[in-house]
Amino acid sequence: MYKIIVDHNPNEADNAMVKEGLVSFNESITGEPRDKEFSIFLKNDSDKIFGGLRAFFDTESIYIETFWVDEKLRNQGWGTKLLYAAEQEAIKNGCVFSLLDTWSFQAEEFYLKNGYEQIGEIKNYWYHHSKIFLRKRLKE
Repeated sequence: MYKIIVDHNPNEADNAMVKEGLVSFNESITGEPRDKEFSIFLKNDSDKIFGGLRAFFDTESIYIETFWVDEKLRNQGWGTKLLYAAEQEAIKNGCVFSLLDTWSFQAEEFYLKNGYEQIGEIKNYWYHHSKIFLRKRLKE
């Protein structure tokens, strides 16, 4: 017999089991995954973090999951440098695309200025804000 359980405090092993089930299914369709991750940080001389990003490799792309720059350092080129470093890492690892998503109140214009194109949008997704999906071709 099966039952549906709502768990507001799931353990890591249970969550890992669900993720592994999906990854196994996906592998059966797309082949071996490259779900390796990497991070790039903006640090000062004391190793304090003032920005960075976390990305994942896929078969032909990276997905930038998280990207942040401290407000005091915005509009000084640091975001562009971090993004460029991630794109170079992607190219070094054979990727053709960089993918990411952002909210309408975040950084769409920044990504557009850096060569990304909008490939999708879910309007009024969260608190009347849209979720925007972007992609950049890194190499032909």
